[in-house]
Amino acid sequence: MKKYQYPLLFALFAVLGLGLALFQTTTAVAHKSNSLQYEIKATNGRLIRKVTGPVTDDIDGIPAAPVDSFIWNGDGIQAINGRVRVKIDPVANTGKIIATWRDPEGNRWEYKQTVFTAPPHPTGLVVGPGAEDTTLVVDDPVVTNVYLHGNTTAGAPVLPTDFNLLATWGEAEVKLNGQPFVNKYGGPAPLWAGHTMLTVGLRNEDGQVLANEDGTIYNPSLSDQGVTNSDQIEFHLVFDAPPMAPDSGNIPPLSFFYHVTFVDVDVEIEGNR
Repeated sequence: MKKYQYPLLFALFAVLGLGLALFQTTTAVAHKSNSLQYEIKATNGRLIRKVTGPVTDDIDGIPAAPVDSFIWNGDGIQAINGRVRVKIDPVANTGKIIATWRDPEGNRWEYKQTVFTAPPHPTGLVVGPGAEDTTLVVDDPVVTNVYLHGNTTAGAPVLPTDFNLLATWGEAEVKLNGQPFVNKYGGPAPLWAGHTMLTVGLRNEDGQVLANEDGTIYNPSLSDQGVTNSDQIEFHLVFDAPPMAPDSGNIPPLSFFYHVTFVDVDVEIEGNR
């Protein structure tokens, strides 16, 4: 990455209120259920995380900076063994997300989330009732059938505008090798700000995120562009912590950010009329 892109990304995050997994309240948001249930099983993971220079900060030996956690050009993405299990009611905003994986260094990770909390930014853009009509979803920590990122203003432009079958936000507990992996920075410390997305495909077979079909690699300055693959599905999981750290060399410019994606995904949806 060229250095000029770091202040650009920092400015975009500042304008959009960070726009990822951060939130300002620890009060869970719940509504009356209509028995709608999403059940997701995902495997075949990818670690979207690359150390880009001498490590200046870490937690329990895990580099915190400088780290690129989106790797738009695909160079440095690593395969990991792991799985995700999600069972959630997107109307009641209740359920559970459990993920486990082993990173390339052999560390065992566990992610658990049972609380769902709306972030300070919109959690989706919906289209309708007419094709020209769009509405931003606010104060909803579990959403279905929405667009995020890109130039939607629902989340920072760290990825192209992408369709989400399901997306969640809230506090998450993380363990490393069986011990609590403690957030030392801020936000919901000692827990982490968690965010998941069940999206269309966002990377090509080389792991690249493209701005257009000519092979241009995506970056946040191209938020009105992007190539997605509607015949693919991916499950994204991130956990992070403020405060903003514009001098860290991190992408995105937060104190800590961890990003894994799973590309073999099964989804079951059940509901009552």
